[in-house]
Amino acid sequence: MEEERKLKKWKAEIEKAALPEERLEAAIQNGFEHAKTNRRKKWRVVKRSVFSTVSAAILILAFAALIRVSPAFANAIASFPGMERIVEMIQDNKGLQMAIENDHFQVIDSTDSTENVEVTLKGIITDESSLVAFIEIKYKTNEQIDFVSDYRIVDVDGKDAVNVKNSSSSYHDEDGADLTSIVEIEFNEPLPMEQLMLEVQFANDTDRSKITETVRLPFQVQLQPVKKEQMKINETTIVEGQAIKINSITVGPIKTAVEVEYAPENTKKIFGFEDLRIVDENGEEWTSIKNGISARYVEDPYKVIYYLQSNYFQSSDELYLEFNKLMALEKDEAFIVIHTETEDILQQPKDKRFSNVKMHGSSFMEVELQGGKDYYHDPFSTFYDAEGKELRSKSGSFSRVNDKKVTIGVELPNEDFANPLEFPLHAYPTYIKGDVRVKIK
Repeated sequence: MEEERKLKKWKAEIEKAALPEERLEAAIQNGFEHAKTNRRKKWRVVKRSVFSTVSAAILILAFAALIRVSPAFANAIASFPGMERIVEMIQDNKGLQMAIENDHFQVIDSTDSTENVEVTLKGIITDESSLVAFIEIKYKTNEQIDFVSDYRIVDVDGKDAVNVKNSSSSYHDEDGADLTSIVEIEFNEPLPMEQLMLEVQFANDTDRSKITETVRLPFQVQLQPVKKEQMKINETTIVEGQAIKINSITVGPIKTAVEVEYAPENTKKIFGFEDLRIVDENGEEWTSIKNGISARYVEDPYKVIYYLQSNYFQSSDELYLEFNKLMALEKDEAFIVIHTETEDILQQPKDKRFSNVKMHGSSFMEVELQGGKDYYHDPFSTFYDAEGKELRSKSGSFSRVNDKKVTIGVELPNEDFANPLEFPLHAYPTYIKGDVRVKIK
């Protein structure tokens, strides 16, 4: 009955999408033809196989029509039961899609639960020193009383198995009860091949430091090891008087890393690229990562590593790195000073895009920013009080007021500080533009 319900649902979605009838018929026929290859199995299994394959054929068309994925990816994902909810989260990441298309995806289906939550590690994608995990979280209560606090890779004894360099997670809410999560973890060393566990820690929203529940999901990497390809570029380009050097490009199955170096003598602080991309000879593009780690800062303050979708599994005769627009601001303007007690902006960039500071209680500050409809960056992280004491926000928020304005929220640390506070800017809606194309191969 459940399969029948899904089949009807997917069929209805296809009809809404107005797919040509011959494509639907062809997909169903392909499903039956595929099922014939299993004749040696018992008829009971073959019948189920035929029905499942027809469902998968319809699902393939639904994915391809309703979500921005390729038919090849839809075909691959349909062969992994329970992965439908992952599709929407990676529809904008061709690198992960191509990894799955090329069988560089390992099904895990490991589950652990507590009284309040059930967590399943659906599968993984790996490279030499990082891992992407696809996770489903089901809450057993009507309210999500706890939230995910941290992810760790531990050994069978519960001890840290690897030295983590960086991590990122993104979530998709399913009807307010279930969550789908994609977690990317970078390591400072090769990922071990022995038995490991992904530990998921939950904490109460009022105190993130207090772990309330922990689940551990066993897995062992069985994917064929793959080696990243590094290409030295060492090419400098000038955009509106600002020197930008592309040092190297490293391509792996999860992402492409572009190491960029900004000249110390630049007059502007460059916050990042708006449209960095890799383009092949046919015009196909691999752009920035939207769900996951998009950049990483290194010890050298003038160097940044930007991450793009991976073209690792794509064969190309020519490749180019292109960009046209960078977010940048004069260095002597790249900060804002706020007095939280009086709710006044004492200093900000000359175009005065910040306004309306509001304090909610003693620790949560909101400020409006005229950013434009395409602006989605959080400009704050570390900041300083009047005595030079370094502070860090406990959490933040980002909401859109209208097409022109956004509201930035900052949860101030629960400790004494002297007003006013100075916030160095890590993003700001002013730009420099050029027409840059760097040949990779």
